[in-house]
Amino acid sequence: MARELSRRAQLMEEPAGEPREMPDAGMFAAADQILVAAHDLAVVLQSDDQVAEAVRLVEEARARAGV
Repeated sequence: MARELSRRAQLMEEPAGEPREMPDAGMFAAADQILVAAHDLAVVLQSDDQVAEAVRLVEEARARAGV
């Protein structure tokens, strides 16, 4: 999930750029990675539609995770 959020934020910020890969820092760093990626995405959202799409994606991920 963190990688997808990071990729989306990077593409919104620099549509012509090549997204940088978020490294896998292990399961104990996953929460930190998700928080940073979600923050980066929230910073670049520019419309209500983009916010709604981000919320939808997070809800889907939450449902898949069973939490």
